[in-house]
Amino acid sequence: MKIIGTQEGSIAGEAGILPGDELLEINGQRVQDNLDVRFYEGDEALELKVARDGEVLLFDIEKDDGEALGLEFEEMKILSCGNDCIFCFVDQNPKGLRNQLYFRDGDYRLSFMYGNYTTMTNAGPAILRRIITQRLSPQYISVHATDLPTRIRLMGLKKDDHILEKIGLLHDNGIAMHTQIVLCPGINDGAVLEKTVEDLWQYHEHIVSLAVVPVGLTDHRFGLTELRRVDRPYARKLLDSIEAWQARFRKACGRGFLYASDEFYIVAGRPLPAAKSYDGFPQYENGVGMTRTFLTKFHAAARRLPAALPKRRTLTLVTGRLAAGFMEEEVVPALKKVKNLKVELVVARNTLYGKSVTVSGLLSGKCVYSAVRRKGAGHLVLLPPDILNADGLFLDDMSVPQLERSLNAPVHVFDGRWGSVMRSLSQNSRS
Repeated sequence: MKIIGTQEGSIAGEAGILPGDELLEINGQRVQDNLDVRFYEGDEALELKVARDGEVLLFDIEKDDGEALGLEFEEMKILSCGNDCIFCFVDQNPKGLRNQLYFRDGDYRLSFMYGNYTTMTNAGPAILRRIITQRLSPQYISVHATDLPTRIRLMGLKKDDHILEKIGLLHDNGIAMHTQIVLCPGINDGAVLEKTVEDLWQYHEHIVSLAVVPVGLTDHRFGLTELRRVDRPYARKLLDSIEAWQARFRKACGRGFLYASDEFYIVAGRPLPAAKSYDGFPQYENGVGMTRTFLTKFHAAARRLPAALPKRRTLTLVTGRLAAGFMEEEVVPALKKVKNLKVELVVARNTLYGKSVTVSGLLSGKCVYSAVRRKGAGHLVLLPPDILNADGLFLDDMSVPQLERSLNAPVHVFDGRWGSVMRSLSQNSRS
């Protein structure tokens, strides 16, 4: 591991380790990435084997138990996914986006660190042993189907990847797991879905949750396998099955275990489950319970909204088509109770991925600009959360300041605080 620096006042810096050195071993254990370093550097007595200018140096370090060395490394190389899933969203990206959006991540380390889902197909004995030894728990695993012929068809496998054996090994060694099924109508539903759910239920002691999410299809599927979208009758029938399973599982272990994504409820036209039904929202980032959480927090915040703004102002709310219904029914009416506040709900069509992609998080900057420009920006444009990446960019690399200049209006990404939205409008009013 190439060292690019040491933190100011760190143990490593004081010991004489320099940028450009390469860390080879800690206490005789080879290190490959940051997780190895974090795992092995916790001991009080350390021997570091470091390469410098063709020589190997040994550093003996005494420190407090658990204290970090303060080493900084080059970014670790990410393991790619070895599957060729017929529904892979990466294959459905339009051309011309940033390179990262075309990379298929299949790294168990990112699963542990950030909750990324992996299929575990590339997890051989060494990876499984490392997960267990270093307690890289929880792991987030895309299962999709446990029926082998269906797995081969769905995931482009060339042979049995023994997914249940891997899950069983992790389970028996106390590794917590969150699992998911991307449901493709006519392929991994029906009897195949039933088998998958029952197979995973056998490991419910350490499989904390199982989410079922609908396949996402864009307009850029040229030459790819033809797949069906989820419609209202399909969603309603599926929810009947999932709720029956949940009742049985809850009776057996005290939690629902199996959870349907919000999209199924919205497509089905059914009320969302109560917050307690999500058992702490273990699949929140997978779109399971996200809408319920948003609405619960909004209704609590709505009771603290100001009675009036100093002057008449217009708030423009931007959303994707999927969320438009509950925004129109529950959010807009509550905001309109604030005197001098006009609320415009702008439902943005996804011109990047196509009209069938309706989630707000996949709207590009151009999608937002086109939709808002037609109605007018008002005094503040409020965007949905999760619409930007960590660098503050939309999918098309537009930034919020660029969007503000194009619309000639302030643009905020909603951070969960309605009070700050009202303050921004009020400050705008006084100016």
